[in-house]
Amino acid sequence: MRKRYKIFFFLFLFAAGCGLFETRDVEIPNTPRSNFTPPTTPDIVISNFTSAIFQRDINNYTSCISDSSFSGAGFRFVPDVISQGIYPVFSTWDKSKENSYFTNIVNQTSEASTSNIFLSNVTSTIATDSAVYDSDYLLIFNHNRANVSKQAKGKLRFVITHDSRNLWAIKSWTDFRVNDNDTTWSFIKANFAN
Repeated sequence: MRKRYKIFFFLFLFAAGCGLFETRDVEIPNTPRSNFTPPTTPDIVISNFTSAIFQRDINNYTSCISDSSFSGAGFRFVPDVISQGIYPVFSTWDKSKENSYFTNIVNQTSEASTSNIFLSNVTSTIATDSAVYDSDYLLIFNHNRANVSKQAKGKLRFVITHDSRNLWAIKSWTDFRVNDNDTTWSFIKANFAN
């Protein structure tokens, strides 16, 4: 009987010595943690939207856009006047095209590159069921596509509404060109639509 205890004791020491009972190092997650906040106010939508661009998070970006299955009507993007006349893709622009554009630009941007949106001169009108945000914008997206500007600027108008879940999202987005020679967000979207 004593011999068995000795055998078990030596087996235990052997197993303990080989690292079987050691704790392992903490694993680094494959994907960064999302800082998406449930959009219970229009201001949270704007915050989520700017964060999604900075982090190049496709899911969070798409979550900022109104979903017709909860809001009853589809998302609408109105490009600047010049882009509207040049790019026929805008005649059928919807949430799926918005998602495709953002997915394409993210996929053509290296991990080390910068992306950011700067909103200035922001004015807002908030009612019980909708909010209108007007702002100047400067978009910087250091993508890898040649012959497409990495910077866009202009003015935008977001109409943000809440849906059947009482969550807010961008229902309508209008892009405005300030100067004729500016590259607008519409131009960027049209060039990454496919």
